[in-house]
Amino acid sequence: MGNMLIILIFGLMLLQGFMDNMRGVLIPSIREFFQIDYTSLAWMMLISTLGYIGATFSGGLLIEHIGQQKVIFIGLTGLAAGAFGISSAWNFFALIFFMFILGSGIGFINIGASTITPILFVKNQAIMMNLLHFFYGFGATLGPRYAGILLASNYLWRDVYRYSILVIGVLGVYFLTCSFPKVERSEKKQKVAIQQIASDKRIILFSMLLGFYVAGEIGIANWFVNYLQQGRDMTPLQSASYLSLFFMIFTFGRLVGGFIAEKLGYMRSIILYVAMAIFCLGIGIFGSKPFIIMISVSGFFFSIVYPTVMALLIKTFDSGINSILGFVMAFSSMINMLANWMVGKTNDLFGVAIGFYLVLFYMSIVLLLLLLLSRNIKSLSDNNKNMLSNDETL
Repeated sequence: MGNMLIILIFGLMLLQGFMDNMRGVLIPSIREFFQIDYTSLAWMMLISTLGYIGATFSGGLLIEHIGQQKVIFIGLTGLAAGAFGISSAWNFFALIFFMFILGSGIGFINIGASTITPILFVKNQAIMMNLLHFFYGFGATLGPRYAGILLASNYLWRDVYRYSILVIGVLGVYFLTCSFPKVERSEKKQKVAIQQIASDKRIILFSMLLGFYVAGEIGIANWFVNYLQQGRDMTPLQSASYLSLFFMIFTFGRLVGGFIAEKLGYMRSIILYVAMAIFCLGIGIFGSKPFIIMISVSGFFFSIVYPTVMALLIKTFDSGINSILGFVMAFSSMINMLANWMVGKTNDLFGVAIGFYLVLFYMSIVLLLLLLLSRNIKSLSDNNKNMLSNDETL
């Protein structure tokens, strides 16, 4: 049962990466088909993210009553329904509605998989979290490439979503063969009040840095191809290849990144990687055309940030971790939602180049928040050591 469940969780992460990141390649085609501006596209992404936030929040509550298996089933059903609806959308408002359904499906899958993961992976959490998210990166590599090849072969953007239902179906069939463990929900004994969570400075810092980090990563997934086509005069296949290369390097980084994090320490590794990501992005954005590849190279340094921050979060708090994770995922998703809407709005007001610069700005905020979090955790740790020392003296 355990091995089948691990394969399922890896497959779900791959599917999330695949469905999440093929959309960026389709943005120019969707914009042209519906004759809409970038702000409208940003609203589409915002509403899709709202679906994700609603699903992660309500999914956490549903798991307490119906379990992970049924929540993941709801997610797979929503994902298939969303993909079918998008492929058949008759106007832009219908597209937005089905993007909301798609986002909800991804959210239910994510919260279901996330609450099983701590049960399956107890030791070496940075390594296992990075390995888990390696499969997200693998899916994120395949998604843009798949979409780019279909567009280059004169298929419509609708067809990209229509054929993706086959991928969802294959994983859905495997899901039906898996059995899920019945775990005692000790979380009920260690729930933390929402007021207590919201008043903890560390949790707020974790939420904010994850929100801006995801805004940077999703900003590349959603807007990199459009930036290359509209701002750097590249073809759809060329631009999709750069995005696929980003996620290919990103995926390799997650394969090896967990070992680096365990060796250097979680916080030190995250700060180093974020600083290098900013450096590579800066060269790629402000350099000449041959240096654009550095944006793809930055994928290596993006790679370990999210899973290692999650491992650090789990390591930092001893109790109520499911409640804390739910709060952090919802809060960070709201930041990501608004930040990516800002990219679309900036594209309309100042051009796609300026809009893409926001990705660099968001990652700079992440670095600042990491430094604040590091100081806060260290300060609290020092205080606890002093208290223990005083107790021993007494």
